[in-house]
Amino acid sequence: MLKGKIIINTRPEGADDSISLALEELGAVVFTMPLIEIIPINLSPKISLDILKNKIYQWLVFTSKNGIDNLFSQLKENLLTTPLPFKTAVFGERTAMSLKKWGFTPDLINTGNTSEDLLNDLLPTLQPCDRVLLVVGDLASGLLGDAIKQTAQVDRVDVYRTVFVQSLDGEILHRIKENSYDMIIFTSPSGFRSIKYHTDRVISLNKLKTACIGPTTEEAVLAEGLTPLVVARPSGKSGLISGLEQYFATR
Repeated sequence: MLKGKIIINTRPEGADDSISLALEELGAVVFTMPLIEIIPINLSPKISLDILKNKIYQWLVFTSKNGIDNLFSQLKENLLTTPLPFKTAVFGERTAMSLKKWGFTPDLINTGNTSEDLLNDLLPTLQPCDRVLLVVGDLASGLLGDAIKQTAQVDRVDVYRTVFVQSLDGEILHRIKENSYDMIIFTSPSGFRSIKYHTDRVISLNKLKTACIGPTTEEAVLAEGLTPLVVARPSGKSGLISGLEQYFATR
């Protein structure tokens, strides 16, 4: 179904490119056009001590690979203890795999599609005396923290910033303007906002042929009055590939 289809992948540069590889294995022609950059935020000495030496947190909650990589890359020189001095909860198998690459097994893996799904799994495990640290990026909403603090103590640490790329690939932009592609994949709300920012009055958003990696990205697209042609269900690579195959099978 995907053989010969021209698909634009907008994942950040340096991110896991398994989506492009999977699409190419199925015969698609993939163009890469990063829309955002991930910038690490340095941990304060205090938060590092609180996590490892003072051991004040019973749970660390990760919602993305970026959160795990940007935290553990800064803790690694002091991370001499196994098992970890806290339990870990992660959102999705991809995030779980990232933690395992650092040599640790998650205590809780949520395989749902939304923050509410993660909360449904996490909240029953918490005690009122527990203290939870949310490890997120600067654009993460306060939904998780607001919900957790009804059951336990919660803090938040931002370990990366998400910024728009400085410019977009001119040849790929021309391809989009000429409708010479079959689908453009968005993997975050920030990515969609970036293309809106860079192409204001250049490309009509409502003509974009979009696929979203999950419901959070879908919400950002819908908020602009555009209906995605494909939404991954479940969210993530496998759901996205399956959705693309089903879509093109009917065309």
